[in-house]
Amino acid sequence: MGFGVASLAITCLYVVAIDCVDADQQTSNSFLSSYDKQECICHKMGWEPKCKRSCSSGCESACRNYCQPVSQGNIIAFNALLSSGLYNIPVHTIIKFKEVTLNEGNAYDPNTGKFTTPVDGVYYFAWTYCSHVKSDAYLCGYVDGKLTARIALMGQKVYWQNTSGHLVTKLKKGQQFWIAVHGYPVKNLYPRFTFLSGYKLPG
Repeated sequence: MGFGVASLAITCLYVVAIDCVDADQQTSNSFLSSYDKQECICHKMGWEPKCKRSCSSGCESACRNYCQPVSQGNIIAFNALLSSGLYNIPVHTIIKFKEVTLNEGNAYDPNTGKFTTPVDGVYYFAWTYCSHVKSDAYLCGYVDGKLTARIALMGQKVYWQNTSGHLVTKLKKGQQFWIAVHGYPVKNLYPRFTFLSGYKLPG
């Protein structure tokens, strides 16, 4: 810690210490108000926590630039794998990725293969599928039944091949996203090398 930063930290702690000495002579409301003011001073001096759950009531404008609510409940992200191989998959079949390795926010349902948007926002989805030789494999992204992301593999010549797709889209609460077979039946999808993931972008 440099001399300048140490001096600022000592000054800030000294000011808070003075408040603590006088705390017994103050009401709880006046003490909290005074604490908020000291927090503002610390922020203006450049000495403040990098991340907090919420801004103090007396310092909204000063702390807005550095104080961002952080909570596990705010995270929306999932990752799920195909748990077993699929064969001769008909067109329009929704792929159910049943081996869930992450499901923060519980928005993905492995029983239906659908992600249900819990809050409005911009979301990113990515999927990879491993198909067998001579496959015509179109595994596309759908939002509420509308074909939204077109990903295709035609006339596969190698024995196994991975194909990937991704989508960034703005969704409203309650809208659903899923992956389904489009165009042609899929001969075979290899498990664990086939997966779907997604998350909500900050903001």
